[in-house]
Amino acid sequence: MFVDFHSHSTFSDGTFTPKELVKMAKDKNLQMFSITDHDNIDGQQEAFSAATSFGVDYIAGVEISCEYPTMLDMLGYGYSLGNKYLTETLEELKKYRISRNVMMIERLNSLGIEITLEEVAAQAGGDVIGRPHFARVMQNKGYVNTKEDAFEKYLGDDKPGYIRKKRLTPQAAIELITLAGGVAVLAHPKYLNQDYTRFENLVKHLKEWGLWGMEVFYSKNSYSENVFFEEIALKYELFITAGSDYHGANSIDVSLGMNVDTEKIIKTVQYFR
Repeated sequence: MFVDFHSHSTFSDGTFTPKELVKMAKDKNLQMFSITDHDNIDGQQEAFSAATSFGVDYIAGVEISCEYPTMLDMLGYGYSLGNKYLTETLEELKKYRISRNVMMIERLNSLGIEITLEEVAAQAGGDVIGRPHFARVMQNKGYVNTKEDAFEKYLGDDKPGYIRKKRLTPQAAIELITLAGGVAVLAHPKYLNQDYTRFENLVKHLKEWGLWGMEVFYSKNSYSENVFFEEIALKYELFITAGSDYHGANSIDVSLGMNVDTEKIIKTVQYFR
C-alpha cells in the first residue's frame, strides 16, 4: 500500500505548497496522505481544498516538537482544525519562533556572519522561516559552501548559531492533540537514539499518557529498525504509520510516498476512513 503520513510544506520548512504536495500525492497514486508541518496547521485548509479537487484521501496533520534530551517529535492526525486549545497553543509557539529568529540573527552576526532577517525572510518567500532558509542565505553570501556545511558549523543543534525552540513536553503534546479530537503518533523513533530497554520504557510512559501510534516505517530507517519498532508497536498495541518526512528540495535524498505491506498499515488506513 502506497501512503505517506509525514511531509512538510512551505508553511514550515518544505519547498512545495500544500496544493503542490497534494497534487504530487495524486500523481503518485498515494492511497492516504498527510502534511505535518512543524508546530502549525496554517496550511491545512489549502491541503483539504486541494485534496477535494484532486480526489486525494487526506488526513489533517501536524508535527509538534517536544522537550526531551534527544529529538522527540509528536505527530498529530485527525484533529479539529477549529479547536481553540490547539490553535491558541500553536499560536504561542509561533510567536516565540518569530522572536527566536531575531535572536539567531543576532547570534550569527556576533559570529561574523553578516546576514539580516529581511534576507532570510526573502529566502523563505513569505513562508514560515526555518533553519534551512538561514542556511541558504549563508551559502548565497559565501559564508558556507553548502547547506549541510551551515548546519555542521553553525545551525545544527548545540552549534554556536543555534537557539533552542520553545517546546511542549511529550505528555503535553499528546494531551493537546487528544483534546483537539486527534490521535498522537511518535515520529521517527530512530532519532531518539535509545537502546531497547530505554526505548521500551519511554513508549510505556507515552502509552500511559495517551499515545495512539508509532511511525514504524520511516524513509531513513534500516530494515532492522523497521523490525525493532514494529515489534514494540505491536507489543504496546499502537497503530502503525509510515512517513517519508519529505521536505521537497530541502530533502533531496527523500521521495514522497512509502510503500508498505498492506497488512501492516491497513488497520491505520481503515481507522481514518
